[in-house]
Amino acid sequence: MLRITAGEHRGRKLKVPKVAATRPLVERAREGVFNHLGALITDALFWDVYAGSGILGLEALSRGARQVVAIEFNAKAVQQIRENAELIRVQDRLQTMRIDAHTLPGLTTLEPPDIVFFDPPYDDFRKGGAARIKAWGLFLGLCEGLRPGGCAIAHTPKGLLSDDELAKLPGVERRDYGSASLYWWHKAETHS
Repeated sequence: MLRITAGEHRGRKLKVPKVAATRPLVERAREGVFNHLGALITDALFWDVYAGSGILGLEALSRGARQVVAIEFNAKAVQQIRENAELIRVQDRLQTMRIDAHTLPGLTTLEPPDIVFFDPPYDDFRKGGAARIKAWGLFLGLCEGLRPGGCAIAHTPKGLLSDDELAKLPGVERRDYGSASLYWWHKAETHS
């Protein structure tokens, strides 16, 4: 069971999908994500990419996000996310997309997000080579697609991203939580 840590549904317990590859972000790290986002979460369009358990998106709704788009390929995980949304009565503010996340850059009909949480399978980063390049390329594309003033967060194995990879995102911040790292990048506001 997972627990929502704050907001309207604080303390509510949610079921975890019985999917081998799902590894929900620990509570301490989730709290770190939302503490960092602060008021940016209010009325935000939040994309949870590789949603897994969906806990990040559901917590975003609990903390005031306008809408969450949960992107996950595994059918069992998508079904559990939907059931958890119904359990806490936020299904009208949650859209699930059962697609391969790598098809996102081609979906021009989606509203640009204010916040993206990117949590690909750890193996995509550990294996290196093409899988890592593809995963990091997807994250960079998601950063580019953010609304001005938006924030993108990547969850990876601890300290695995190289200086060369991080150089593509000036101003990126890193915080470690146990065996994981979270990277935050804010897109500049545009001024006319």
